[in-house]
Amino acid sequence: MKKYYSATQAARLLKVQPHVLRYWEKKFEFKPERNSAGRRVYTQEQVDKMSRIKFLRNEENLTIAGARKKLSTLARLDREKPHRKETSEVLLWLKKELTELRDLLTPD
Repeated sequence: MKKYYSATQAARLLKVQPHVLRYWEKKFEFKPERNSAGRRVYTQEQVDKMSRIKFLRNEENLTIAGARKKLSTLARLDREKPHRKETSEVLLWLKKELTELRDLLTPD
């Protein structure tokens, strides 16, 4: 079962004011769901994303555009993880092959 946070709960977790969450929704183009009363509720993934936004803005001093670009890059890298694992395996195989070749070519 998915856990949802109210705007107040999410704001407290992130130590920001609720209006900041609404601002980030607009600037980073994500839309929280609404509960039966019509109030915003955030998923854990959205709270995590907002935590990254806060870090990029406050700790890395990135602009909104810079934070958007960094989040996009991080998302792309996450999607490429399986490919990077395959690349790592190929590099290990290549290292082994080159080591064997070096050993064949190196006089005793």
